[in-house]
Amino acid sequence: MATSRPATAIAPGAGYQTKIGAASLAVGPLLMAVGDLLHPKESADLGRQAAIIAEQPTRWYLAHLLLFLGLVVVVPGLLTLTGLAAARRPRAGYLARVLLVVGVAGSGAIFVAEMLVGRFGSLGAAATEELLDTMFSGPIAGPMIPVAAAFFVGATVGAVALIAGSGPLRWPALALLAGTLLILAEIISSQVLLSQVGNLLVWGGGVGIAWLLVRGEVGAPAGARAGKALPAG
Repeated sequence: MATSRPATAIAPGAGYQTKIGAASLAVGPLLMAVGDLLHPKESADLGRQAAIIAEQPTRWYLAHLLLFLGLVVVVPGLLTLTGLAAARRPRAGYLARVLLVVGVAGSGAIFVAEMLVGRFGSLGAAATEELLDTMFSGPIAGPMIPVAAAFFVGATVGAVALIAGSGPLRWPALALLAGTLLILAEIISSQVLLSQVGNLLVWGGGVGIAWLLVRGEVGAPAGARAGKALPAG
């Protein structure tokens, strides 16, 4: 008896797309959490910040390298996450996906710029401060910051869509939301401890969702199910 396509459309499954998304949700945030734990102190005063970077240029560079790599690795997980959100709240899931894709571009640009700052740190505080002044000038920060901010809006929209729905995804999504808001608070306040805790919460939420997906306790997103081979006969 042939397996019907409509039946597979609602069946949970762990096809290759789901497995990649689950691994991405577990590994990407972990890299970012390790990078943030390495992160030196921050200061809203550019002169003081330049001095901190000049004292620890390699550590600054490595921290943002890991943050950048983690952001790249988590992309399949973000697509899986927004797929789960869209299955519960289609419009919110779609909006979250668009905003997260846009936000990844802006956040990635910031991490690369911060890596460059770390390399400049070996040249001394004066050169580093000059580069920071350029980075935070209107022509550079003006377009870059709103694009990066889309990441936080998209993550919030996606997490709220998962929290609003009943089921086992609620608690991991709460961890994702709390972590995202703490990271945003760190950016505003320059208190690194906030983002360190936030990234650990995001990692915990990502691992929780990955575990649920692999165990089949939540339905895989439609695109991920489509990637699973159908049995014949």
